[in-house]
Amino acid sequence: MYWFHFSSDLLMPLFSLIGLLPIYFGFRTIRRHRYRKRHWVRTKGQIVDAHMEVDIDVVPFDRDDPVDTSYTRRLKVRFYTASGEAVEFWNPYSTNLSLNRVGSKIKVLYNPSNPPDARIAGGVNGAGCLAFMLFLIGVPFALSGVFAVLKFFF
Repeated sequence: MYWFHFSSDLLMPLFSLIGLLPIYFGFRTIRRHRYRKRHWVRTKGQIVDAHMEVDIDVVPFDRDDPVDTSYTRRLKVRFYTASGEAVEFWNPYSTNLSLNRVGSKIKVLYNPSNPPDARIAGGVNGAGCLAFMLFLIGVPFALSGVFAVLKFFF
């Protein structure tokens, strides 16, 4: 007999532990973003390029739609430091919700000791959106484990 079965009492606590992982990464992302907001320099930048990343997955058993295609967009931004140095960077967070066009102005946070270490400040291209999605994924998993433990004791 297997030590684990899908009707096992260990399933919901296991889901709870799995749910804690994205919640941890969500808090870590928010903590890093708050550090950047306090210690990094805020300035305006301009979007100079946008790269569309296409991910094509073939699902052979899905007869209705065997090809699953997703599109995400990364933005390249140029800004000027306080000393007048021009810096360009690719934002590390990509999104499929970005409506920013090439040539538009955008807020940027950059590390004053290392200006190429920069991020777009806020919006769907920022850390807040990523953290929200991690919480959205992690909380139902964690709550399922909590409810299983409460059901076990009560």
